[in-house]
Amino acid sequence: MATEKELEKQLREVKKEVRELRTHNQFLLDRLEKGHERNAELRKQIMTMTFDDVIKNQKELAEYQSKIAKDKELMEVFEKQQQIKLGLGA
Repeated sequence: MATEKELEKQLREVKKEVRELRTHNQFLLDRLEKGHERNAELRKQIMTMTFDDVIKNQKELAEYQSKIAKDKELMEVFEKQQQIKLGLGA
């Protein structure tokens, strides 16, 4: 049978764990609430968009996709050049 000191030690450990879990739970709840607030704000923005905003966003998306494609192409060229340099240097 456990002694009184062992039981008190176990009780302290369990209380500490409970405090940590409560803190973590509160953190997660706060994070969830912020996520809901952000989603509500985004829904509000989307619902109040004008056609001009939609067109502007589509143009920005097209520009972004074109930039990403160019960057990817440059990276491929750079990697090929690196392979050629490594091949010649060996």
